[in-house]
Amino acid sequence: MVKHPNNWTLTALIGCALPLTAQAQSAGGGTLSIYGFLKTNVEHVRASGNGPGAPSLSVSRLSNDLSVLGFRSREDLGGGMSAWAQFETNVRVDTGDGPFGGRNTAVGLATPLGELVLGQWEAPLRFTSVYAIDPFTAGIFASNSIMGNGFSTAANGQSPASFDRRQPNLVQYWSPDMGAWALRLAYAMPEEKTSQSSPSMLGSLLTYKQGPLYAAWGYERHNSYFYAGSLDEAHRLAAAYSFGPTRLRASWERLSYQPAPGQSLRRDAWQLAVTHQIDDKQELQASFVKAGSAHGNATKQIGGIGIAGTDSGANQVSLGYLYRLSKRTELWTAYTRIHNGTTAAYNLSANSISGMKPGQSPSGVGLGVTHRF
Repeated sequence: MVKHPNNWTLTALIGCALPLTAQAQSAGGGTLSIYGFLKTNVEHVRASGNGPGAPSLSVSRLSNDLSVLGFRSREDLGGGMSAWAQFETNVRVDTGDGPFGGRNTAVGLATPLGELVLGQWEAPLRFTSVYAIDPFTAGIFASNSIMGNGFSTAANGQSPASFDRRQPNLVQYWSPDMGAWALRLAYAMPEEKTSQSSPSMLGSLLTYKQGPLYAAWGYERHNSYFYAGSLDEAHRLAAAYSFGPTRLRASWERLSYQPAPGQSLRRDAWQLAVTHQIDDKQELQASFVKAGSAHGNATKQIGGIGIAGTDSGANQVSLGYLYRLSKRTELWTAYTRIHNGTTAAYNLSANSISGMKPGQSPSGVGLGVTHRF
């Protein structure tokens, strides 16, 4: 920790644990911190099935698992108020390059009545289960291969199938803790409005945290994402409870789409997961996700969801083992397999298999390192 005479404090650690020299300038008091994690693994992935003539896909690769570099600042304004800002960027560990920015980036104003947050951020629905329920969170082993119908960072009307989103132009309200309860509300400004359509998004999240119990309900509504006047909705419930070193986790969601005038599609999915702390250093992880068949009269695939009235369901099994070398560094190994129905096309999350066809079943095994700072 480096202290500066202008009363700013800079916390600076980098992934290789070498000291970082930095300067911060401010006319008043405040804090600035640098944070992040690097997560990568050597993995082998393949896609199989779907009968004669289907392409055989298999590759060994070094994959980046959504590594992050971020900067946060906070200033006390007095009277129980503070201002904060966050800039977060992707880091491509596997290739050494990547876009600058693109993750949770916003400015916020915190008051005793709650926080106003303006910028690009993950939609509230995502927080229902991605971090609290899924033991794997990021990479090909994660449940959002199925849950939410694929992750996307996209503006209104773009990647309309996805209910697992990081959304630009988002205005949010985060309530203060109300005992064990907390609330988030979000609205994506309709900046993609045209003379024919005005797409927008609404989102909400209600959570309950008390001792070993976690419970949540999330909702997301897409207006005019597929066509002018279309309405798509997602509901998600989640719960987790710890019994000593073992934590049981579960979530359920219903996705409803109007992909074309006069057409609709509905699909339910659920996840059961468990983590078990063997000791202070070792953890076992397991997850099972089941996507039900599509219902409705839609005539085309929507994201990974197959065609209604066909074999459109899927399931995913993920198993993992984690060994903590320190509070900041972990070694881990994991395996996953998605079994797709004939018309389902759920692919591996974050690092998908290119060229995969509906009905093929992707799988992967990896050995990785995570370092936090």
